[in-house]
Amino acid sequence: MAGKRPLGMLAGAGRMPLLAARAVAARGRDVVAVQLAETGQTRLARLCRVATTLSVGRAGAMIEFFREHGAREVLLTGKVEKTLNFAEIQFDEVALSMLMRLPGRQDMALFGVVADELWAHGIRVAKQTDVLADFVAPEGHLAGPAIDDRTAADVALGFEVATAVAGFDVGQTVVVKQGAVVAVEAFEHTDACVRRAGKLGGRGLVVCKVSRPDQDPRFDVPAVGPDTVRALHRTGARCLAVEAGATLMLEPEATYAAADQFGISLIGVSRSV
Repeated sequence: MAGKRPLGMLAGAGRMPLLAARAVAARGRDVVAVQLAETGQTRLARLCRVATTLSVGRAGAMIEFFREHGAREVLLTGKVEKTLNFAEIQFDEVALSMLMRLPGRQDMALFGVVADELWAHGIRVAKQTDVLADFVAPEGHLAGPAIDDRTAADVALGFEVATAVAGFDVGQTVVVKQGAVVAVEAFEHTDACVRRAGKLGGRGLVVCKVSRPDQDPRFDVPAVGPDTVRALHRTGARCLAVEAGATLMLEPEATYAAADQFGISLIGVSRSV
């Protein structure tokens, strides 16, 4: 990638921005990053050529930063909490203009407005699945015990329900046990949904995570990692099924090792199932 422009990164919370920055830098491409101040995170800077921290309301300053440092492609990565209190954020003119165009607080609506604004300034949003291609989950049995027929039936049900729910931009995770839907992800993230399912259904849960039917690979691609597997172990889950080709597997080797250690079946499933 010698001679390529640096990759911009707009970083939310969690480990994903750190892992992404390492992966991009390992391929010889510089990263220039904006860390959202509301995350309280500071570790990203050491992995980047240059980095700054800005409030989510300073959209104009973000765009100026990327343009100043030669980034014409930006990766959106990390979590942005839906519980942000907009009343406590000071918005600049660019951000206020974006808010006026926002049809709702759904993830896809928000990300779409961000992408449109960046494009208006000559900056395109990169596909997460392209930049992080090494993290994309493959199809088939990945780690842990092979699944039996009963588990396969629960996976099929979970994928059917999760696909329908994700189509309404509600959530992307469904937890099933012995043919019954135990929990559906809504406002919370995957780990919280699994914890709730554990309280309701006990041990032996099958967790299914899918992309949206019209998933834009630039935004909010579903992701799992070793922490996800550990959370499943704590709740007594026995299987994690993710959508192959459309889910990011953070720290794949560590994720597979955790699944083997805890005896949790980890599989990648095509959307056709």
